[in-house]
Amino acid sequence: AELFEGNTSNINTKIPYEETQLGMNDQAYNDYNKADKELNQVYNKILVKYKDDKVFLKKLKLAELAWIKYRDAEIEAIYPAEDKSEYGSVYPMCKAITATEITKQRIKELKLWLKGIKEGDVCAGSRRWE
Repeated sequence: AELFEGNTSNINTKIPYEETQLGMNDQAYNDYNKADKELNQVYNKILVKYKDDKVFLKKLKLAELAWIKYRDAEIEAIYPAEDKSEYGSVYPMCKAITATEITKQRIKELKLWLKGIKEGDVCAGSRRWE
């Protein structure tokens, strides 16, 4: 399911589009989509790099599914109202900003499997040493 639904198409206005709430929403959506794309690229690189470690990959996939549930639940905890209009016209932008921040943190976590952990770190686990 898409994290963001709806169409935020341009409208005619005398205010520059990027300064309208729709424009700011679109920018926030674009930032989230860029982060989500990077997350998927990093995740797919891990799948390739660790292709021979079936146990790790199975557990990584479970962790990623749990992370998606966490991301969505965290956003709901920040914006718990059933009627999201309670947060005003900035809600779509704020939701996208929050999702982007959470996603960027996950990217940092996943990149440890690609770049490695400092050699000698006895807690490296499945994350290889640099």
